[in-house]
Amino acid sequence: MSENTLTSSCLILAASAVLLCIQWFKPQPLIMVNGRKFGELSNVRAKRDFTFGARQLIEKGLQMSPDKPFRIMGDVGELHILPPKYAYEVRNHDKLSFTMAAFKWFYAHLPGFEGFREGTNESHIMKLVARHQLTHQLTLVTGAVSEECALVLEDVYTDDSEWHDITAKDANMKLMARITSRVFLGKEMCRNPQWLRITSTYAVIAFRAVEELRFWPAWLRPAVQWFMPHCTESRALVQEARDLINPLLERRRAEKAEAERTGEKVTYNDAVEWLDGLAREKGVGYDPACAQLSLSVAALHSTTDFFTQVMFDIAQNPELVEPLREEIISVLGKQGWSKNSLYNLKLMDSVLKESQRLKPISIASMRRFTTHDVKLSDGVILPKNKLTLVSAHQHWDPEHYKDPLKFDGYRFYNMRREPGKESKAQLVSATPDHMGFGYGLLACPGRFFASEEIKIALSHNLLTYDFKPVEGSSMEPRKYGLNMNANPTAKLSVRRREEEITI
Repeated sequence: MSENTLTSSCLILAASAVLLCIQWFKPQPLIMVNGRKFGELSNVRAKRDFTFGARQLIEKGLQMSPDKPFRIMGDVGELHILPPKYAYEVRNHDKLSFTMAAFKWFYAHLPGFEGFREGTNESHIMKLVARHQLTHQLTLVTGAVSEECALVLEDVYTDDSEWHDITAKDANMKLMARITSRVFLGKEMCRNPQWLRITSTYAVIAFRAVEELRFWPAWLRPAVQWFMPHCTESRALVQEARDLINPLLERRRAEKAEAERTGEKVTYNDAVEWLDGLAREKGVGYDPACAQLSLSVAALHSTTDFFTQVMFDIAQNPELVEPLREEIISVLGKQGWSKNSLYNLKLMDSVLKESQRLKPISIASMRRFTTHDVKLSDGVILPKNKLTLVSAHQHWDPEHYKDPLKFDGYRFYNMRREPGKESKAQLVSATPDHMGFGYGLLACPGRFFASEEIKIALSHNLLTYDFKPVEGSSMEPRKYGLNMNANPTAKLSVRRREEEITI
C-alpha cells in the first residue's frame, strides 16, 4: 500500500470518527427513550425492544417527559410520541400529513401495496364515500347486512345445539368478509369464494410484506421487494382483484348505458357505485379494484378484530349476556332495524366502547408526518420529515377513568346519564380521552358504519348463540409494536339456541 493511499485511508477513518462523535453527542431537543447504547452501530436492539415492548417504552417516555413529546426508535425508524394533552392542538394541523404518514408507514408507493395507496388518494373520494354515502345509506343497507349475517352464521358457527369450539377470529373474519362485501360489492360478489379469499387475505399478506421490508434500508426496498415472497403474493392479489372488479364495473356501466338508451333506469346501492359515481362527478381517476382492497384494509380487518375482542370480553363477563339480550329484544322487538333502534342499543354501545378503551387496535393514534417544522403552543418544535403519533395512554389513566384496568360494561352507559356527557359517551364519539377511532377531522370516517355493522352482528350472535371461554385458551391480546390485536388463536365454545325473536 502506498504512503498516499495509507494517508487517505487514515483521513477517511478520522473524518468518519469525527462525524460519528458529532452525531452521537449532538444535542437533541427531545428525549430519546430507547436509542443506541454506546458502541452500538445499528438500531437492531432498539427496534427489537420496540417490537416486543412498545407500550412499556411509551410509559417510560411519559414518565421521563410527562408534559413534552419524546422520541422512540420504532420498527419504521424514529417516532415522535406526543402525550395525550397535545391531541386537541394537533388534531387538524395542516403541516401534519396523514397521507404522507401512510406512504412512509406502509410503503404505499410500491407495487402490491395499492390497497394502502388508494385510501390516501389526493382526490379523497375514499374518505368522502366513507363519510357521506356509507354513513347516509346505512338505513338502506341495514336489512341486507342483517340478512347476510343470519346466513353466514349458519355456515361458520353452525346450527349445532351442542357445545363445540371455534377459533373465534377465523370464524368472525368469514362473517365480516361476507357482510362488509354485501355493502361494498353487492349480493352477487359477497358470496364469490375468490373475492372472499382475496379480501380476507390481502391485508394480512401485505402487512407481513411491510414488516419484512422494514428490515431493509429505504434505498434498497424498491429493488428487494421484487424477490420477497409476501411482496410477490401481494402483487398477485392486487391483479386478482382487478381481474374480478374491473369486469364487474364495465358490465354495470354497459347496463346503465343500455338502460339510458331505452329510457329505463338501473340502480345499484353499494360502494362500487358510490365510488364510480363520485369519481365521475369530480372528474378524477381511481383504481376501482384497489379502492375495494383499501376498504378491506380499513374496514374488514379492524372490524373483525374489534368484534372478536368484544366477544372475548362478553365471554369473560357473562353477567352482561342477559341484560344485553333483554335490550336487543326490547328495542328490536318494537322498532325493528332502523337508525333509531341501533342508537337505542345503549348498553351494547357501552360494552363496545369499553372493549375498545381497554384494547384499542393501536396504543398510539393520530399517525402523521411533519411536512414542515411544527411549533407547538408551548414552544416545542416537531422537526420536519418525522413520523408523529399521540399516545393513547389516557385510556388506562386513573385520572380519567375509575379502575381503568377493569372491564366495566356499564361504564359509558352510566356516563351517558350524566349531564353534558350523553354525546361524549357514545362509541362513535372521538375524544382525547378515547381515541379508538382517532380524533379530529381525520378520525376514522367509517366508524359509524363499523358501529352499526358490529351491533347488527352482535345482536344476531347473542340471540342465536350461547358462547363461553374454552378452558386453557388464552384471550390475552397479541401485542406487536404499537398494535394490540385480538388473540388470533383463542377459541370460544358455542352452541345454537332458540332465539326469542326473529330479527
